[in-house]
Formats: sequence, C-alpha cells, structure tokens
Amino acid sequence: MPLHEAHYQHWEGVRSGIWSRRAVIAANGLRGCLRGKWLRRVLAACWGGALAQVAVLFALGQLLVKDSLVARSTNNFDPQLRGFLQGLVGWLEQHPEISVRVTQDFLFYQLSGYLTVFTMLAIALAVPHLITRDLGSKAILIYSSKAITRWDYVLGKAGTVFGLIGLTWLGPVVFSWFLGNLLAPHWHFFWHSRLALLHAGLYGLGAAAVLSGLALGVSAISPREKITATAWLAIWLVGRVFSSIGNAPREVLASTPRHWLEHLSTTFNLSQLSASIFRLGDDLQLARENVPLIGNLLHGANPRALAAVQSPDVWGAVISLGVMLAIAAALVAWRVKPE
Repeated sequence: MPLHEAHYQHWEGVRSGIWSRRAVIAANGLRGCLRGKWLRRVLAACWGGALAQVAVLFALGQLLVKDSLVARSTNNFDPQLRGFLQGLVGWLEQHPEISVRVTQDFLFYQLSGYLTVFTMLAIALAVPHLITRDLGSKAILIYSSKAITRWDYVLGKAGTVFGLIGLTWLGPVVFSWFLGNLLAPHWHFFWHSRLALLHAGLYGLGAAAVLSGLALGVSAISPREKITATAWLAIWLVGRVFSSIGNAPREVLASTPRHWLEHLSTTFNLSQLSASIFRLGDDLQLARENVPLIGNLLHGANPRALAAVQSPDVWGAVISLGVMLAIAAALVAWRVKPE
C-alpha cells in the first residue's frame, strides 16, 4: 500500500485567478522593498509632507473664522502680507466655488512636486528588488516553470513599483486632501476642492505608470544591485543637469538646441504633464483678477518659470517619455526570458 494517494483527486479548495498570482509577485516585491530602513525613512518624509499640507489647509480654513488664533495673528504681519491675506479671505468668502479649487490646485501642485523627489529616491532603493535580483539568482527560470507567463511576471513587478508609489505619493495626497478638508470650517470645501483631488489623482496615476515602466527597464540592465541603483540615480540626476543646461540663459549656450535638452530629464517631463493637468495658468489668472496683490507679487517672478507653468510643452514631454518607455520595454523584453 503506498504511503500517499497517487490517484487523481478533484481540487476542492479555493480557486484563484491569474491576477492573484500577479498580486503575489507584487506583494512579495513590496515586502522586500519595505524591509530597508532607508526606504522607511523616505516613506516617513512623504507622509510628513502630507501632514504639513494638512496644517496649511487647516490654517487656511481658520482664516475664515474671525475669532480663531490664526485670524487674530494676522494683525501682527507686515502690511503687504496682511493685505494679501485679507484679499484671499474675501475671495474665499465671496466665491468659494472658485477660490477653494484654485487655492488647493496650487497647494497640491506644490505637494506633488515635493513628493516627486522622494518617490524617485524610493524607486532608487527599490530597483534592486525588481528584476535585478531575479537575474542574479536565475529566479526567472523558476518563474518560467510555473503557470505564469513572462507578461504575468512583468505585470507583477510593475505592481510592486505601483504599490510603492501609492505609499509615497498617491496615499499622502489623498490623505492630506481628506483630512485637510475634514478640518475645514465648512463642509462644502469637500465639494469645491473635488477638481484639485481629480487633478492630483490623474497626475499621480500617470506618473506612477511612467515611473513603473522606467524602473523595470533600469532594473533589467544588470544582475548587480549596485549597478542598477546607481543607474537610476544617474539617469535622474544627469537628466536634471541637462534640464538646467536647457534652462540656461541664451548667451551661455547660443548654438545648442537647449529646448530639447530639457526633455532629457524625467522630472522635467513630469513637471510639464503636471502643469498641463493642473492648468495653473488659468488658476493664476483667476487669482490675479480677484486678489490684485497677487499680480504685484508675480511681477518679480522668473519669466521662464511662469511661461513653463502657463504654457507647458506637453507634446514634447509625451514624446520624450514615450521614447524612454520604449527603450525600457525593449530592455525588459530582452532580459526577462527563459534561458
């Protein structure tokens, strides 16, 4: 008599689909990323920025409460700042359906820029946990022997990056929007700021998709962890250098195609997408019409910075990011295959 039953037995347990297997790959990679103490510190910085955003939204709401500590303390400010705050409060009271959206659009645009930096750092720490270690340990052979395809494997790894960006970017944005409006003096802040949340969500999801693809491509460069992490930092920092060169004064690089140098930077391209989604040019015009002091403050701003916000180069950013993603996809297709 055999020790184990060798006959066919119909499976009576819980059946799981292919997406559950992809989720296992994504969850396992995310757990591996979160074991690093430096990544946890980056997460703390992201959520600290979200709490700072909540504090700013709370202080903005308290300006509408006449006897609040924040409203009384404005009397101690210099005349220019006091006049700006009085004009802002009057605009918030008279036209909350416009002013709340415009104000929070600007605040969440700034928060998204802050979170972009820490998200890029988090991805640099997470890149070795994606495809790099599997290349070094020949784990792709094991994946190929299971009931998953190369496409399932890539989707699972992309889910790891997407989950990480959810913790460093999307989660803090939604948290700060909800808690900041929950502490507002009027419930209608939730409704009037819905477009600010929509803009932040659209930009966050689009950036998450782009960065997930780029991170997979970089992680497939080499089986050595230090090489892929350094490659991500190099691509990020060198791109910022090219962006600064492209933004240099005309007399510095008169014969260089400076405009396209800017698009070699991933963060610059993402900033163009952010400006086009948030539509800060329209928001600035509305704010300038309703709070005259804002127009005086903008006179001293950098003209190139204002032009970038008001007229972002969306198509250049889309083309540049598309080329980067195509290169990343080619690397993944070349490296992620059974031997």
